Amino acid sequence: MTTNQPLIGVLTHRRGAFIAGKTYLTSLATVARTYGCRLIVYSPSDIYEEKGIVNGFIYNDEMKAWQSRKTRLPDIVYDRFSNMTPEIFKKYAAYRKISRLRYLNNRFAHKWNAHRFFSRNPELVPHLPDTVPMQQGVLERMIKKYPMLYVKPVNGSGGRGILRIRRGKNVLEMVGRDRKGCVIHNSITSLSAAERFLLLWCQKQGRSFIMQQGLMLTLLPDSICDSRILVQKNEQNEWHITGMIGKQSPEAFVTSNLQSGGQAIVLEELLCHRFSTEERERIVTDIERISLILPRYIESKFGDFIEFGIDIGIDTKGRVWIIEVNTKPNRELFRLAGQFDVYQNAIEMPVRVAATRFHTTDCYPF
Repeated sequence: MTTNQPLIGVLTHRRGAFIAGKTYLTSLATVARTYGCRLIVYSPSDIYEEKGIVNGFIYNDEMKAWQSRKTRLPDIVYDRFSNMTPEIFKKYAAYRKISRLRYLNNRFAHKWNAHRFFSRNPELVPHLPDTVPMQQGVLERMIKKYPMLYVKPVNGSGGRGILRIRRGKNVLEMVGRDRKGCVIHNSITSLSAAERFLLLWCQKQGRSFIMQQGLMLTLLPDSICDSRILVQKNEQNEWHITGMIGKQSPEAFVTSNLQSGGQAIVLEELLCHRFSTEERERIVTDIERISLILPRYIESKFGDFIEFGIDIGIDTKGRVWIIEVNTKPNRELFRLAGQFDVYQNAIEMPVRVAATRFHTTDCYPF
């Protein structure tokens, strides 16, 4: 097969026949074809830049299946790699450091460095939960200030590795999920014993952690609620909000991530349960303002990006908080909430931008 079609690479995690995010990538391949492009999906171990080849996977529309294929190097790369297992992530990070391909999105900082960076922006500071590196001595100081804390891995996703700590009468209740997703529950009466447990927890996970102020996000009874804001660049290289959606999960689940049992809910519906019309308008205005400040501020230091999934918490008093900024956002929440136009736009935008940035003079045949 010979073609002058632009070749978009998608960098992701692969293990044998398993390709991370295959459902989304299948939709992406279909959209790419609509815009006159082709998609090659590969992992860091599949590409040989010095030889100019990729042993990746291309979607076969007739067979409705992904097939292995050797191609030239992609014209532009959409980085969707999100496996945070330490040994796997190290190999990915090492590859990205030496790669000379053209990317739609750069790499961002981990949670602690991101927090420190955001703390330098006076517009963002009022929306940042109190956050410190997890180390000996911080539990005592933080638990005196806040009745609830979260311990999170600096590199993590899907709610795994997160612990919630609640201060009770003569007891610290700890609930969370380990790196395999198994639920952990522990009640400890001694502060020193609790700290030993936390330090051992972090050590066993094999990565660094932060401790963060817990937020009162129970906008619905017995539920944890927050929101996901998807911001993307358009063909004019301008940031815009593609969609806003609420998330909820039973309080026992610790986080509202889909992988941890969370569900999608229309944001307006979520806010209606707690706030007046005037309060809702103010909250949405704050969310929109923060969501457009963040991408521009991040790019001022870290270079080009194409999209961010911003997790925003709204506490029971209506205060807006920045929980996390994700550079490889999941868009399934919009589909699950029935927002199919938003979902389709969210899929199409990276391809549309890639096609816009591609110059026909750079075309080479497969």
